[in-house]
Amino acid sequence: MKIIRTLLALGFFAGLISAVHAHDKAAPLNDEQKTFLSQYESVRAALAADNLAAAKKAASAIVTESKTPPNEPLTPEQIERQAAFVATVKQISTADSLDIARAGFKQLSKRAIHYADGKEGYYVAHCPMVAKDEGNWVQTSKRISNPYFGKGMLTCGSIK
Repeated sequence: MKIIRTLLALGFFAGLISAVHAHDKAAPLNDEQKTFLSQYESVRAALAADNLAAAKKAASAIVTESKTPPNEPLTPEQIERQAAFVATVKQISTADSLDIARAGFKQLSKRAIHYADGKEGYYVAHCPMVAKDEGNWVQTSKRISNPYFGKGMLTCGSIK
């Protein structure tokens, strides 16, 4: 019985810790999130300009390490998300073509939207021409600048 109570208590505290690390939509952005969104914007602008070299350079600058205190171990789910994030950043920073970089950008945009949605100064945009309804991104201007089609369809899309 003592073991069961101990396990239940540990599970409860683990749940509390992961809730603390979850992003609260109502909370202001922290420094790590602001840095990511700034770096993300550099990648977005480069893709909108069809500039693969600049997109790769901007992606290389994205910080992929979380500043989680070392005394708080990551959960398996957090480790998996972090590994996927690192792989996405690497896909963009080593891309051989704009198409490959843009495919990675779709994944990067999911994190950006999660952080920026509803925050002042950030706009979630959508391009209906992107397959599978995956044409969402974040930008810092209301004027559409489409990273998925670049100069060919720069103004395709709308603010959500």
